[in-house]
Amino acid sequence: MNGCLPSAVAVLARPKPHPLLLASAEPPAAAINRGSNVQPERTAAAALVELDRLHANGIQPPMLPAPVVSVITPTKNRSALLRETIHSVQAQTLQAWEHIIVDDRSSDATGSDVAALAQVDPRIRYLSRSGSTAGANACRNQGLAAARSDLIVFLDSDDLLDPGCLERRASVMQRNADLGFAVFLVNAFVQKRGDLGCKVNTDVLGDDLLRFLCFEHPWLINSLIWRRSVLQQLGGWDESLLSWQDIDLHVRALVSGIRYWRYPEIDAHARWQYEPTKVSIEQRTSPQHLQATSAIFDRFERLIQTGPGMTWTRQRALCSLYFFVAECWLQQGHRQQAIACWRRCRRRRLATASLYRVGSLLLWLQTPGSPLRPVTARLCHRWKGWVRLRNEPQLVDSA
Repeated sequence: MNGCLPSAVAVLARPKPHPLLLASAEPPAAAINRGSNVQPERTAAAALVELDRLHANGIQPPMLPAPVVSVITPTKNRSALLRETIHSVQAQTLQAWEHIIVDDRSSDATGSDVAALAQVDPRIRYLSRSGSTAGANACRNQGLAAARSDLIVFLDSDDLLDPGCLERRASVMQRNADLGFAVFLVNAFVQKRGDLGCKVNTDVLGDDLLRFLCFEHPWLINSLIWRRSVLQQLGGWDESLLSWQDIDLHVRALVSGIRYWRYPEIDAHARWQYEPTKVSIEQRTSPQHLQATSAIFDRFERLIQTGPGMTWTRQRALCSLYFFVAECWLQQGHRQQAIACWRRCRRRRLATASLYRVGSLLLWLQTPGSPLRPVTARLCHRWKGWVRLRNEPQLVDSA
């Protein structure tokens, strides 16, 4: 279930600062935000001196109170961006949080940088990926297993939270015990918050399952706050997937009938920068990622059939995923793989004979280097709207 309700934010109790946080005059995030010369390494050294003093006197440092929210961040070789992400968590109005950084065995300064921050602020926890499976999914699952709170927020290592984000989200979940998760709006940025002036997921009403099946991403990973029990019920993140892991988790949640609400407030920011090694780029360009989509689409089909049931619109949405991947193959210069992908959609009895024939013709006409490609691409864009291979079938002036 989804909806849009005004969120009255309850004021959550703020614990007193942990003694180790008083080792310096101010937290690193505050110092950096004001342009101070205080360095994390110097404040970390002060924290170590305080630890040595406590141990020398036989005093055990008091344990931190149980966090209200656990923030989990997988990371690899993003030390500079990760520091910005951590500081956005440290700036939260809700102080009862823990930030679990799971390092996918970085080769840069990630480990030492996070260790220095954690020595100053023990709410920051650094974990190195322990299993043999690499990738963000394995790191998220490891962080989930280590989390001490029932409320979970996944935050990528280049994204940011607004100061009131965790307080607002925790309040919503505490006041609505029947919700399995809640969804908030996210802004896109490149260097600074708001520099694009672009919301990622503006529509809070509609069929979210259909939008995911049409690859329209009604929300992103950092848009949600989850109950840990719900994530465990879903089986966590699928570590076998090379990509599409966020869509996979969200589709599983939606077909399971888990209750949720969507809120119109913007409280997080997703960084949009082109990196060839980003999973969101590789899922469109890497032959290995494109070949893996067949198993993912088979899973989506099974989930729908055993869950809410197959309808014409959901069947057509699955067709749109096959055609999307076929176009990705074509853009990489692999016409035969593109045709084979689209043919599989027909063999699965998802595409009608007429839909398959027209789609095949358009794929052939869009061959890279063809003089007809610009015209055909525009025609193909319109055709996808006409036959509902998009959830929003309006025809645009440019394509």
